[in-house]
Amino acid sequence: MRTLVNDSEHDLVVVENDELRRYELLEAGTTVGTLDFRVLGSRRVLGHTEITEDQRGRGLATTLITAVLDDLIAAGVRVTNYCPAVERFLQGHPEYVVVLDPLHPPIQPRSGAPAGGKQQADHSAPLQQLVHAQHGRLRDLAARSQDPSMDGFDRRRSTDQFAAVAAQHAAAVADVLLTAARASSGEDAAVLLENLRQFEQALRVLKGRAYGDARFLDLSAAETWREAERLLAEHESWETKVVAGLEQVHGAEGTTELARALAIRQWSSPTRPHPNSPHAGVAGHIARQLWRIADSTWDELEGRGLPTEPMMPANEHSTLSHYLFGTTDDADPAAKPGTSHTPQDSRNR
Repeated sequence: MRTLVNDSEHDLVVVENDELRRYELLEAGTTVGTLDFRVLGSRRVLGHTEITEDQRGRGLATTLITAVLDDLIAAGVRVTNYCPAVERFLQGHPEYVVVLDPLHPPIQPRSGAPAGGKQQADHSAPLQQLVHAQHGRLRDLAARSQDPSMDGFDRRRSTDQFAAVAAQHAAAVADVLLTAARASSGEDAAVLLENLRQFEQALRVLKGRAYGDARFLDLSAAETWREAERLLAEHESWETKVVAGLEQVHGAEGTTELARALAIRQWSSPTRPHPNSPHAGVAGHIARQLWRIADSTWDELEGRGLPTEPMMPANEHSTLSHYLFGTTDDADPAAKPGTSHTPQDSRNR
C-alpha cells in the first residue's frame, strides 16, 4: 500500500490499495471509506465512493476525494470519473476539473429543468445522448440493487433486472456499434469486444451468486458487484470513445440512424449474458438471434418480470426523442404520440 495522506492530528490516513483497486480512508487504523478505481493505460477510472454508514455526515468523503485528486494531479494522471460523489465534489471545487481527461468524457449529468421550470432542449448528438442515457439507467439499476434496506427477495429481483437490462444493452452494442466500429476503428472495436465478453461474464457471476449458484458461492456479494461495476465503468469509457469515433466518420445523419437501430435492438436482444458465444460478425448476429428465442422462452416459463420501458433519455425535448417519436420542440405535449411508437419487446407484440 502507498500512503497518500497521514493526518496524525485527526488520526486519518489515506492509502492506495493496488490489490483491491481502491483508495482507502482509515481512522485509527479502521477503514471508514473507500473509492474504487481502475487503471486504463495512463489514466484512472474512478468508480464508487462509499463511507461506512455510521461515519457519514462528517465530511469524510470530501477528505478522501481531496486526497485522491491531489495525488493524481501531482502525478500528472488524468481521470475518467463515473462516481457521483466525485462529480458533486468537482462541481463545488472547479479548480480540480483539470484532472479530468478530455479525450475520455466523465460522468454526464442528467438534463435538469432550469429555474423557470421548463425543460431545455438537449441538442447533443443523438447517438451520444442515447448511450449516456443507457449508461445512466444501468448505474441507477446497479445502485438500486445494492440498497441495504431491501430484503433478500427484492434485492435478488433487482439484481436480475440489472443483469437482464445490462445483457440486452451489451448485445445491442455488439450488434450495432461494434459492427459499425470494426469498419472504421479496428483497435477500439477490439478492446470494446473484449470488454463485452468480460462484462457478460461478470453479469453471469452476479446473477448466479444472487440465486445461489454453487459455482459462485465462495464469492461475496460485494466482490461480485465490485467487479461488475468496474467492468461497467470500463465499458462506458470504451463505448463513449467508439461513439465519438463513429460520429467523426459518419456525421450526424449516419449516427442518428445508428442511434435508432441501437434503441430498437436493445429490446430485441437476449435477456441473459452469453459470454462464451460469438460476439462479432455474422456468427455473433446469428448467435444473438438464437439466444433471443431461447431466453424469451425461458423467461416465459419462469414468469420472469423484466423492465419493458425503453431506455430513452429522460428529456422529452431531446433530439433523439424528437427523431424517434416524430415530435418537435414546440409540439403540444397533449399531442405526443402514444406507446405504439415506442420500441417494444417482441414478446409483447
